[in-house]
Amino acid sequence: MMSLSACRNSVEADNEGSTTSLQSSGNSKGKSSSSVKSSSSKKSYPDSFKPNDKEYPYADIPRVVIYTKNQQKIKDRETEIPAKLQIWGEKEAESEVLNLTIRGRGNSSWEMPKKSYKIEFEKKQSMLGMPKDKDWALIANYADKTLIRNYIAYHLSATISSHYAPRCDFVELYVNEEYLGVYLLTETVKIGENRVNIPKSDYSYIVEVDGKYKDGEITVFSDVISSNGIGKAFRIHYPKNVSDASLDTVQNHIRNFERFLKSIKKSVDNDVEKWIDVEVYVKHYWIQECLKNPDASFYTSVFFSWVKGEKIEMGPVWDFDLAMGNHSSDSMNLVENWQIRNYWNSFLFKDSLFKEKVFEEWNSNRMIYESVNESIDVIAKKIKRAAKNNFKRWNILDVSKNWLHGSYRNYDEAINDLKKWIKKRNEWIDSQM
Repeated sequence: MMSLSACRNSVEADNEGSTTSLQSSGNSKGKSSSSVKSSSSKKSYPDSFKPNDKEYPYADIPRVVIYTKNQQKIKDRETEIPAKLQIWGEKEAESEVLNLTIRGRGNSSWEMPKKSYKIEFEKKQSMLGMPKDKDWALIANYADKTLIRNYIAYHLSATISSHYAPRCDFVELYVNEEYLGVYLLTETVKIGENRVNIPKSDYSYIVEVDGKYKDGEITVFSDVISSNGIGKAFRIHYPKNVSDASLDTVQNHIRNFERFLKSIKKSVDNDVEKWIDVEVYVKHYWIQECLKNPDASFYTSVFFSWVKGEKIEMGPVWDFDLAMGNHSSDSMNLVENWQIRNYWNSFLFKDSLFKEKVFEEWNSNRMIYESVNESIDVIAKKIKRAAKNNFKRWNILDVSKNWLHGSYRNYDEAINDLKKWIKKRNEWIDSQM
């Protein structure tokens, strides 16, 4: 049986730093008091990054310790604040002190009490054995009381051999002496040999269907299918400094593809392989559908890459904290019903070849989807002690309001609820095949 669990490896780092001991004590809000505050007016950073674990004991996963310069607060998603980071084990540092910048990240998740962050190192770094890069994300998973939904999705995607799935692992995070809980240290979506592996050029694109796009973000629209008066928003993540000619090229391709979709005839082979990598597409479809990701119904966080002259490749999958029965809407949490057979998919499912490939993909990887629950036991055991720290810091297990779904007496109940949902979802899909 294939497992989704990941092993933690040693950290590569090459910046100068210190591992001198710093004695401190904790308080009830996740903060520690130390000589850092008394010396912060004289020093930009402390002499040691050793975390105070009196209140939140070491829990068998790495601890990421970050100090911003002069302990500046991270107030928004735009301002990149200079900072330093060090990774700690139980008693010793596991990396040098590394230079980076940090800012907030996320859309609705940025409004939650436990924030997510985007970090960018001065030099490429290997984090927890993952391939070197400058760009990483620290995902809070505040709304996910199991803390593992994103981890499940990314590792499941890798297990079924999607063309790229974000690597990730669990850490406990301290920022400016404050304990912030369990986070998922995750690769970001970008072009690179170990990320989305396509050539870097003015006509190579990473695109997100993004109904939450913000002013100032590079976005093109297509009104070929959408009839909302504006068109569907496609946010361009790469190229960064995109020319008007490059924007016109990708916008025209999306519109031409959507015109093709509208021309598809039912129950015949419409040659969809001229436009999309069908194998990659159906793998992406099943991750989103099996785990019933609400955002994946062509609303936001739906990524694809395209190189001029080649096929569209869907992925990577992204953002599953509200999936698998964890949405504020009860109807969205039902194990029944198809979730993402809309927009592009409503046309593709008319095509005989595409439907055949969807059916084959489910049957060929059925045992992997079934093995998810066994992997959940392994993953939950790995972070159980850290989860205890997390829910001591964020006492929300029995809270059901705003973004928080479900009320649980303990962490095990949240895990069991997730396992039951996945089992029933797989059974329902089987009944439809």
